[in-house]
Amino acid sequence: MFMPADATLNDFPRLDGETDDSPRLVRAIEACPSGVLYIPAGVYEIASPIVITNLCSLLLHKSAILRAVKEMDFVLTIDCSFQRSKQRCEQGLPEDYNLFFRGGQIDGNGLASCMSLFRYCHYTLADSTLLNGKKVGICVDDGKHNGYELIVNNLYCKTVIPGLAGNIALDIHGGDSHYTDVVVVDYTIGFRLTDCAWANRLTRCHIWGGPIPPPKEGELPEMLKDSICFDIHQGGNILRDCYADTGAIGFLIDADTRLLGCNYFSNPVFKLDNISCIKHLKGRLNVSNCSFTKTAEHQIIYEGNGENVIWRDNVFPGYKAEEIPETGNLTEIPVTRQA
Repeated sequence: MFMPADATLNDFPRLDGETDDSPRLVRAIEACPSGVLYIPAGVYEIASPIVITNLCSLLLHKSAILRAVKEMDFVLTIDCSFQRSKQRCEQGLPEDYNLFFRGGQIDGNGLASCMSLFRYCHYTLADSTLLNGKKVGICVDDGKHNGYELIVNNLYCKTVIPGLAGNIALDIHGGDSHYTDVVVVDYTIGFRLTDCAWANRLTRCHIWGGPIPPPKEGELPEMLKDSICFDIHQGGNILRDCYADTGAIGFLIDADTRLLGCNYFSNPVFKLDNISCIKHLKGRLNVSNCSFTKTAEHQIIYEGNGENVIWRDNVFPGYKAEEIPETGNLTEIPVTRQA
């Protein structure tokens, strides 16, 4: 069903002398303060950053692509400061709780990160693809300008060109948000939660890598070197039914975290070894109803000192009994160490 829009990008053609689509997109956004701009199917060349500060929401056709053609920090930056600003209150305007970016693709094209979003209040990002982010697919907040209640659903983050090793699909610095049905393919780090990334809920998020070939024959696929599927550095985050699929570290835990019904599996086709399914630096860790499958010789379930860890109702296909951590329950915190 088509969602009503206040304007369409077709109403804002390129002007004489314009050689890319950035200026027309800026004009269209400026014409839709607190409104909805529809972007039809097509490839739109972006040579300068697009910045939204007027609370315009974007609705993209599923085949609309915003593609970087020159180097820049981000293809699209969404600053929702006006949503809760003193100026807005003085003008007697109510808060707008229904801002969104829906559909389409942002392609960093190896020249730019895809998207930055900050100072939001109940913002929705859905049914979209973030391709080839140079540094990140999306940066959520920056640890200084924090929003809350970001609802992310059906987001696809993928790298399909070589030369971008070390990038991060979702670099999250804000909290109190929900990420559901997010799939990441071939970003070196899938989710990184740091700074003020407290109390987020990740559900059915699937991180995997390996399709981009190695730089040299016989080496690991480019994106698997130093790869981390879920990189958690702030507390109160819950991962439910999340899938760490083929990463050097499945879950890096540096703060209080719960892993509920999560899985680790490494595709042996990509020949990744020296794997830690969980690398636990600090914080209380609850691992319940999870599955960790051994597919490589030098693969361990848990790397850490075993303190403040609860293991409950997990399965460990392919592991020998001596490789499996001691199990605990909600009243026990066993101390174990896996070499």
